[in-house]
Amino acid sequence: MPPFRRVAIVGVGLIGGSIGLAVRRHVRGARVVGVDRKAVLRAARARRAMDEATTSLARGLQGADLVILALPVDAILEILPRVAVLLPQGAVVTDVGSTKEAIDRAARRAGLGARFVGGHPMAGSERSGIAHADGRLFAGAPWVLCRPEGAAASRRVAARQGGSDSTRRVAALVRRLGARPAFLDPRAHDNAMARLSHLPQLVSVALTNAAGDREARPFLHLSGPGLLRMSRLAESPPGLWDAILRTNRRAATRALDAFTREIRRLRASLGSGPAVHFRRAARVRARLLSEGRGGATLW
Repeated sequence: MPPFRRVAIVGVGLIGGSIGLAVRRHVRGARVVGVDRKAVLRAARARRAMDEATTSLARGLQGADLVILALPVDAILEILPRVAVLLPQGAVVTDVGSTKEAIDRAARRAGLGARFVGGHPMAGSERSGIAHADGRLFAGAPWVLCRPEGAAASRRVAARQGGSDSTRRVAALVRRLGARPAFLDPRAHDNAMARLSHLPQLVSVALTNAAGDREARPFLHLSGPGLLRMSRLAESPPGLWDAILRTNRRAATRALDAFTREIRRLRASLGSGPAVHFRRAARVRARLLSEGRGGATLW
């Protein structure tokens, strides 16, 4: 039996479309309803990412037992109060936002309580839109789920008991999609993502801008694959990242400060040789390769 029978996906872009494709492929008996603008829904239907489509949030949520908010962070914050009013009895809400503390607070203010399970699939692309959706996007990827319980004490109890029923059901769906649930509280998630996700994005932007400054620009045609690989994230949609960084500004600032310290240490070592920094980075890289897609259960 599927963990959910009627899945409403609000926002059928890269992530929402990929979830729709994956649910239709891996969760027999579940129907997918897409909620978005007409042009997006036409493209999503052509990709077979849904069974039903509507531009109406009210119609999309009707009869759903799971609602997935596959929207940018600022749009999730805006729509949560409406979702709380329209949500069918017994239904669960999750999201795919890249920051979790602000969304968790908004869900609690909206009165969703344990019906809301914050989520963040650690998969994606510098590309956006339904045209780039892929039902295999989540295979082997960690998918962070945040506990809906409010107090720290109740979170510790929930951890020992395996979490709320809502969390267990969402985790079951995540596993069906090929991903590996990783359980964190919202603050721990945001602190981790500042280092592991936001910092690589910011470094890629800074590196690309430095490589394209007046002094280096005439020689860009000589660049090798290293610069191309490291500048890939610089193509990411700036509007999407504006909301992510605004809602996780403090942690992102701390991550940039840590990176700045590393750059200063590296710069200071140029005269004597930076080998020690290279060796340490190689060890971290080896661990990243062995654990980065492992999706260890952290809860």
